[in-house]
Amino acid sequence: MLPPPEDVLLLLAHPFGDTWTTLADWMEHGPGPRPLLRPVKARSRLTGEDLPLSVVPLQYRNDGAARLAIERGQLKDPWAKL
Repeated sequence: MLPPPEDVLLLLAHPFGDTWTTLADWMEHGPGPRPLLRPVKARSRLTGEDLPLSVVPLQYRNDGAARLAIERGQLKDPWAKL
């Protein structure tokens, strides 16, 4: 069973400095104007234990595989403008 998104912390790697956010916040806002920003590490907010990146649903990983699947129409773009 996967933890709720608000209980998962994600490390977002950025050239100007890495930052932590919750999976819930990432799912809501995404990379914004930084299209290549993506989660590189996950951990439990409750225990501090490292979690696999698979706790992030594929369409929210913003990695090459996710972007390709979205481009091919296999996944819906979660941050597409309506």
